[in-house]
Amino acid sequence: MKPKTLELLEAMEGRMLFNDDQKRYVWNLQCGYRGECEFVQLMESVRSPHILLRDLYFEPKFSGQIQIDFLLLVGNTVIIYEVKNYSGMWQHSEEMYRQPGMERSNPLIQLAQTKNNFKALLRELGYPQANVDAVVFHVGSTFTLLGAPENRNVILPTQIQDHLTKLNHYQYAVSDTLMDLASLLEGAALPAPPFLKMIPKYQFESMKKGLRCCKCRCFVVRSSQRLYKCQACGHKGYSGDAVRTALADYRLLFPERLISGAILAEWCGGLLSASQCRRILQRS
Repeated sequence: MKPKTLELLEAMEGRMLFNDDQKRYVWNLQCGYRGECEFVQLMESVRSPHILLRDLYFEPKFSGQIQIDFLLLVGNTVIIYEVKNYSGMWQHSEEMYRQPGMERSNPLIQLAQTKNNFKALLRELGYPQANVDAVVFHVGSTFTLLGAPENRNVILPTQIQDHLTKLNHYQYAVSDTLMDLASLLEGAALPAPPFLKMIPKYQFESMKKGLRCCKCRCFVVRSSQRLYKCQACGHKGYSGDAVRTALADYRLLFPERLISGAILAEWCGGLLSASQCRRILQRS
């Protein structure tokens, strides 16, 4: 599932001006989301009985907030995965990953805190004896971490296949205890709140209106009642699909604002009539 913050920013992107920090933040979120999708594909090769939960957010009573990319329950073990999709050469230190002009906190630091908070949550839920492991999983094929010490809790791109092979060595079913725990965790998880600090203020009147290509998200210059052709990428698509995408963006950005055929036509830049938009709205 795409993070709510990313969905909001992508709905705004192009309809308002972003500063350099906001553009960089959107790019980082998109890169992270692509990394999570790649992780899901990799996990499809795991043949051992397992349960994979994703995008878990908790607010325990007795520890800090917990946000987990993926949680794998296999055998009698619970593995927390922090997925990273970095590229290029980075220099390792205990506190930071660094490359010229950029540095990021060593993800093991945050992972250790997540693991501690998660174990506190398990105690709160009545599972204090659960065997918990935690791994930083680097999916970026071009990522290189110079000076990295050997650490079983960090999976580099060249170690992915070995890690998946080890997971496939679990030949027995997920324990009944962990099956119950998985159900309990899914019930206890909350929707992750959007990171409002990086979402700029916006209003309908000042946002750019128009119909966007379903493939590249650029604005369409011309559209017929049935079809459009994107001048940016050359994609040919159905106008109704583009209107439904615009409608989804509108509802995401303005959940409490009324919508009508006339308003939807305005939001789409007047490329389709109010009556055409009204018909699409009635079917959506």
